[in-house]
Amino acid sequence: MKKLLLATVLMLMSFSVSAVSVSITNPSVMHGSGILLEVITPNVQYTFGGDFFGSGEIVALSWDSKMSGASLDLIDFTVSTTLADWSLSIFDGLNETVLTSGNAANTSVSSLFTMTGGTVYSIIMTGTAAITSFAVGFTYPLSVAEVPLPATLWLFGSVLLGGLSLLRRRSEKLRIQSVVT
Repeated sequence: MKKLLLATVLMLMSFSVSAVSVSITNPSVMHGSGILLEVITPNVQYTFGGDFFGSGEIVALSWDSKMSGASLDLIDFTVSTTLADWSLSIFDGLNETVLTSGNAANTSVSSLFTMTGGTVYSIIMTGTAAITSFAVGFTYPLSVAEVPLPATLWLFGSVLLGGLSLLRRRSEKLRIQSVVT
C-alpha cells in the first residue's frame, strides 16, 4: 500500500520537473580587432565594434553553449547578423559541424542541431564586416517553461487517492471484524 502511494507521488512529481534549458555565454572575438560593445537580453543580441575596427575586416567570433535538463535533445535556433558572407559552425571539442555558410548580411537562418547534455559547444561565426560595427542575434529556447499538468491528470490523481482511501477503510473494517470473531 505504501509502495503504491509512493509510486503515485513520484509519478506526479516527475511531471513537474523542469524541461531542457540552453545557455549561451562567453562571447569573444577570435580573429579581428573588434571587441564586444553591448549585449541585449532576453533577445540575446551582441554588438561588436571598436576604434581600430574597419569596414571589410574578416572576423571570427565564438560563444560557449551548454544544454542542461536532458541527456540528448534537438535544439532549433535562428541566427541573424549584419556580417556579410557569414557562416556558422558548432565545435564539440572533437568535430566541427558547419551549419550554414555563404549567407548575406541581415539574413535570418534557422538551424537544427543535436546537443548532448553537459557538453560545452563552441558556436563559431565568421564573416566580413560591412561597417565599423556589427550585430549578431540568437533566437531559440534559452529556457523552456514547465508544461502545466492537464486537468485529466489531476482528476486521475484524485480518483486514485479516493480509491486508496476506500481500500484502507475496507482493510480496517475487515481487521476489526476478524478481531471481534
